[in-house]
Amino acid sequence: MRLISYGKFGSERAGLLLDRGIVDLQTAMAETGAGHPTADMRLFLEQSDWRNAIDRLARDARTKSIDPKSVRIGAPVPMPRKLIIAGANTHSHLNEAGAVLGKVAPPREPMILGKATSSIAGPTDDIILPPETKKLDYEVELGVIIGRSARRVKAKDVKGYVAGFATINEVSARDIQLAEHEENPFFRVHFLGKSFDTFCPIGPALVTVDEFEWGRPLKMATQVNGQVRQHSDTSDLVFGVEELVEYISRSMTLFPGDVIATGSPAGVAFFMNPPGFLRNGDVVRCEIEGVGAIENKVVAER
Repeated sequence: MRLISYGKFGSERAGLLLDRGIVDLQTAMAETGAGHPTADMRLFLEQSDWRNAIDRLARDARTKSIDPKSVRIGAPVPMPRKLIIAGANTHSHLNEAGAVLGKVAPPREPMILGKATSSIAGPTDDIILPPETKKLDYEVELGVIIGRSARRVKAKDVKGYVAGFATINEVSARDIQLAEHEENPFFRVHFLGKSFDTFCPIGPALVTVDEFEWGRPLKMATQVNGQVRQHSDTSDLVFGVEELVEYISRSMTLFPGDVIATGSPAGVAFFMNPPGFLRNGDVVRCEIEGVGAIENKVVAER
C-alpha cells in the first residue's frame, strides 16, 4: 500500500493511493467505519489498527477518488516528531571520503545526527538555495518511517515497528555544516547546515513494509540534470535498518511517523573532482527501487 499526503504546504491531508487515484483517508474512514477519521498522517499512524484500516479502505471505500496529477503531493508525513539521520553510514561514502581526507574507518556505533522537521518538503517541491551557501549538496537515502512507538526494540523485532519506506534527498549546505568560517577544528554545525527550509524532500509515498521482501537490498540512485551521480544499493549500509532502530531506540522513544534517513552512498558533490555542488536551475532526481522517485528543482532564494 502507498500512503501519501496531499494539498497545500502546511495543510496537507492524508490519503491512500490506489490505482483509481487518491482516496482521502478521513472521508473514507468516516464512510466505512475503519479506524478513527483523521486528516493528519501522523495521527493516523498513531492508531494501533491503521494497517487493518488501510486494507479495509482499499477494499470497501467508495469515496470519490482524486487525480494525483491535480493536486500537490507533500511528504508522506509532513511534520513528524523527529527527523533523524545516520551519518557516515555507507562503506562507499566512507571510501570516497578517505580518498580525500585519508583513511576513514567505519564507525563502531551509528553516528546519529538530526534535521529540523521544518526542512521537510514534498517529492516535487523546489529546493530553495539560500544565499548563505555556495556548497549545496544532495544525498539519496532510504527513509524509514516508524509505525508504532518503539523503545529498546531488539533488532529481530524491528520489522514490526516500521510502517514503511520513502525516498529522501538529504540536502546539506556543506560550507555551513563544516563551519568553514571558523578556525576552531572542533566547530561543526551539522544541524543548521542540514536544516534550511526545503532541505529534506521526502516521497513520493510511504510504501508499507508488506510491499518488500524484508532485508533484500534496494537499488538507489541520484541524477543531477540527467547525469548519474550516485548508484548503489542498501547493502552498502554500515548499519542496516534493524541496527539503526535498535540503537536509536535505546536512547529515545521513536513515535509513529518519525523518520530515519539511513545513509547515502558515494557520489556526493563534496567529494567529486572538481566538486559538483548544486546551482540555481539544477534538477535533482533521487530514486529507490520499489519506493519511487522524487525530483526537485533547485531555485535561488529571492
